[in-house]
Amino acid sequence: MNKTNKEHNNSSYISIIAIILILFIFAYLIYMLYQNSTILNSNDISSNITSLENTQEINSNSEENVMAQKEIKYEEIEIASYTSTLYDNEESRIYNIQKACSMLSGITIKAGEEFSFNQTIGPMGEENGFKKATGFDDDGNLIQISGGGMCQVSSTLYNVALLANLEITERHAHSRKVNYVPADKDATILYPNLDLKFINNTSNDLKISAETDNYSVTIKMYKIEQST
Repeated sequence: MNKTNKEHNNSSYISIIAIILILFIFAYLIYMLYQNSTILNSNDISSNITSLENTQEINSNSEENVMAQKEIKYEEIEIASYTSTLYDNEESRIYNIQKACSMLSGITIKAGEEFSFNQTIGPMGEENGFKKATGFDDDGNLIQISGGGMCQVSSTLYNVALLANLEITERHAHSRKVNYVPADKDATILYPNLDLKFINNTSNDLKISAETDNYSVTIKMYKIEQST
């Protein structure tokens, strides 16, 4: 074999070895990619399982909370009631009383909270839907004033607060005796200067109920407590 043939054969061997090495490297790379893909898939599956378990736990806790809330029931227990009589049939005065009762009824006073009649009812002028009706001026004279009749509602509520042993923080007497509550048991109001205020000094939230049948005004106080 001449020199040229030997060089050709050597070159062929080298080429074959190079191809084998390339194929080996390529196969190794494919193997590594497969291994990494398997590890990633395994991690994803584990992550999905963990996420599913966490979701199930959250849903379970939520269902338990909902059930707990459904099981908690509250009841309203009457603790005081007072009724005052309407001694006149003045249409505008009765209208004002009806309006005030509808605004007052359903009001909740949280434990420790101070109630304000003026803040609950608001300005009692004609611009807020009230009418002029008979009332007293500072000298006890009968005059026509906006929101006339409101004092019977506030006086009735004052007596309820007294019966419920609530802490009275503001109360003002009329300039003359009124006929719908006993002496010294009235509470006049004049927005925003004269107010009726008391504190819910009980450990329960309180709820007010107020109504009129055109012959009387009845206000009740309820305590709200969890039923057993």
